[in-house]
Amino acid sequence: MEQKVVFLDVDGTMVDSAGKIPASTKEAVRKAGENGHKMVICSGRSRFQIYDELLEMGFSGIVGAAGAYVMAEGREIYHAYIDGEHRRSSYDYLEQNGFLFCYQADDGIVINRRSYDGMAEVYREMGMSEERLLRLRGNMHLTEEPWSRETSEKIIYYRSPFSVERVHADMEPYFDAVAISLEGADEFAGEIGINGINKATGMEIYLRHAGVARENCIAIGDGPNDLQMMEYAGTAVAMGNAREDVKSRAAMITDAIDRDGVYNAFVRLGLIS
Repeated sequence: MEQKVVFLDVDGTMVDSAGKIPASTKEAVRKAGENGHKMVICSGRSRFQIYDELLEMGFSGIVGAAGAYVMAEGREIYHAYIDGEHRRSSYDYLEQNGFLFCYQADDGIVINRRSYDGMAEVYREMGMSEERLLRLRGNMHLTEEPWSRETSEKIIYYRSPFSVERVHADMEPYFDAVAISLEGADEFAGEIGINGINKATGMEIYLRHAGVARENCIAIGDGPNDLQMMEYAGTAVAMGNAREDVKSRAAMITDAIDRDGVYNAFVRLGLIS
């Protein structure tokens, strides 16, 4: 079989709502790698949120921060940051309208006290375990000037007074906003990234570096920030627990994460037997 590059989302695809990675997912990634295919993490998470248990599965690369960061074979090959003007203007918009929000920088979360306290409450309401919360937060920079971090890649927000569509419209043309891909989050939570940078652009950068044609890549995902990834991939696979708009863009729908969805997709695709 010709070598494939498989781009795997994290939350809802490889990591369940309790923050656990199914044993079958680990086995699938290991076996496919041994069969000569390249496994690549493709996530909205920044690099610091991709913890050792994920990395130890045997990945050839990372598309992180929803495309703002790309690593191949242990080397960073692309990194995009929000410019100073738009870090400050985004802060003013979000703070004045009462959002709870933080900036994802390359080395940690950057957040003020008001949002920190509010987001801690949101995560408790979502029933998030302390272990998963610590892994999502990673390093944290508590400051009343969160816009000042020059290595900010994207923004996460909760308890928006507006719909995602309104946030997107308000923050164009520099930014793009999509619903957040965390189970338990409501429709007033989202991710804000640089417009024109997304998982699909990160995939393209990785494939060009690896010398692999687009038609030989596979994407597996479940959430809103996977939509461009699904549309770009040569073969798009939706998890059984995916949103309906993700499933509608998929060539294949596998089982849910708690029913060996990744493993069963790999078998059906011929990556493993």
